[in-house]
Amino acid sequence: VYGVRDNEPVRTLFILDGFSFVRTKHLEDGSYRRMLREIGFYRDAKTGEIMKTWHNPYTNEDVRVVPIANDPYNYTISEFRPQPPSYGGLNKDKPPPEPFLLDWRYGPDDTVILTTDIHLFYPNALQPDKWVRESSGAFNRVSELFTYVVKRKDLENPKLTHVKAVGSWSRITPWLPWMLMGQAPGHISYFCSFGAYDSVNDIPADIREAARAMDPKWLAAPMEDYGPSLSSIENY
Repeated sequence: VYGVRDNEPVRTLFILDGFSFVRTKHLEDGSYRRMLREIGFYRDAKTGEIMKTWHNPYTNEDVRVVPIANDPYNYTISEFRPQPPSYGGLNKDKPPPEPFLLDWRYGPDDTVILTTDIHLFYPNALQPDKWVRESSGAFNRVSELFTYVVKRKDLENPKLTHVKAVGSWSRITPWLPWMLMGQAPGHISYFCSFGAYDSVNDIPADIREAARAMDPKWLAAPMEDYGPSLSSIENY
């Protein structure tokens, strides 16, 4: 996770390490409801230890680290592209229906590569007049970009309900609320790799147990649909 400010080099801030559990439910109209909860912990960039506090080099103070804990993040997969997340009604952007056609490409060694992106600009749940140091401003500008790589034979196998994948996730976002940066110029850039696994035992033991200590629910996918789906900023 990097800090980006004008007129200085990009700075490594810390490492993000987390996981999600997802369940898909086939609906009567033929669409699928994707139900997910996700949690992420921040590690010290040098030691790799999960941090409870972090020394902010921009403000020269120690701040309390708040993990990512989003429960749920759900949406419907159908013949039309999903609507952008509403984040509790804050994001009112509702584009017209568009066929859900993804950017699939053939890769080397009989793989298939998928890229997706989303770019959001919506009112901040943390308005600066109330959240003076936590708020980055009146609006949130957030981008998320994904790349998935899967084996073509797995993707074409109708018997599989789970296709393993590897890929990368990038996120451009304002300063995190717990950094207490207020409306200081600059932003954060996440750059992460990910994989899809079969078992909770494939997750690094320290973040698995840290999640269990917060609530055992993080070690399983939601059984039923509920909401609203909020981001970590609204949850904060």
